[in-house]
This record gives sequence, C-alpha cells and structure tokens, in this order.
Amino acid sequence: MANWAEFAAGPAEVRTGSAVWEPHAAGGAALAEAGERLLSAPPAGINLLATISATGRPRIHPFMPRVVDGRLWAFIVADSPKAGDLDRRPCTIHTPPTEQDEEFWVSGHARRVDDPSTIERLAGVMTWAKPPHELLFEFDLDAVGWTTWLDFGTADHRPQHHRWRAEA
Repeated sequence: MANWAEFAAGPAEVRTGSAVWEPHAAGGAALAEAGERLLSAPPAGINLLATISATGRPRIHPFMPRVVDGRLWAFIVADSPKAGDLDRRPCTIHTPPTEQDEEFWVSGHARRVDDPSTIERLAGVMTWAKPPHELLFEFDLDAVGWTTWLDFGTADHRPQHHRWRAEA
C-alpha cells in the first residue's frame, strides 16, 4: 500500500493496444497528474466509490475525494453504508466518463482519520465537508490506472493504459 505521494514518485507501466508492458520512469507522476485532474473534474468532482457490503454485495456510491498534501482523502457521512463498507473491506474509486474519452481509477483500502487538527485543516480545503456529521477517510493505494484512447474515431482506435501497482 502507498499514499498518493508515494505512488506518484514511483515508476509505472504503459501499454498501447496489445504491446507488452514497458516500465515508464515518469509514469507515477503522469498518473498522479491525470488523477488529480480527473478526480476534481466537473460536475463538482463527483466520482464513483465501489465498496463491498458486509453481506458481500457490491455497491456503488457517488462521492467527492480530493488529493491534498500528497494524500487522497474523502469525507463520508458517518452513518452511511459506504462508511461501514470502508471500515471492513477494500474499495475502488472510478472517475466518470470525460469528453476526452479517458478514465482513471484507484483501488486500495481506506482508514478513518480521527485527528481533530487534520479534520479541521481538510474541512477548510474541502469546503463541502460537514464534520462531525461526516468522517474523514484517507485512502491507501495498491493499484492505479489511467486509460486514454489514441486515434479516436479512426480504424486505429485503441487504448493506452498507464498502470501502477504497489510492491507486494
């Protein structure tokens, strides 16, 4: 697992079409820049959080995470199903479709952060937050992906995948 800054500092892999994965030295930074842009994109930076309920059923939730100080955070309503899911199981965050036909996702685990000064500081940045009605979570990442499409609308239309995985 890694925080946002740790993943951004590392190498990533790039694959175009069916070509073999290649190490990409600046890949983590490129992925992080794309992620920050897409996670905060209109409308209002609303993304999708996929969790697993206590009964094992998948759930999808809209929410508004942000990267602040090299870490990925979100305020979550305290008594919501997603808060309970995040306490128990891994999750995935996925951006909505864009006009540029690109997508971004992260997977990992979330942990509650109870430090009052951290909550206050992040609520000042994430002005929609409503502590103490909402809990603060930080996301630790085990995989990140960004897909763009090359030659859109032509016979050569193909995906380009940029991926990062935490060391095992």
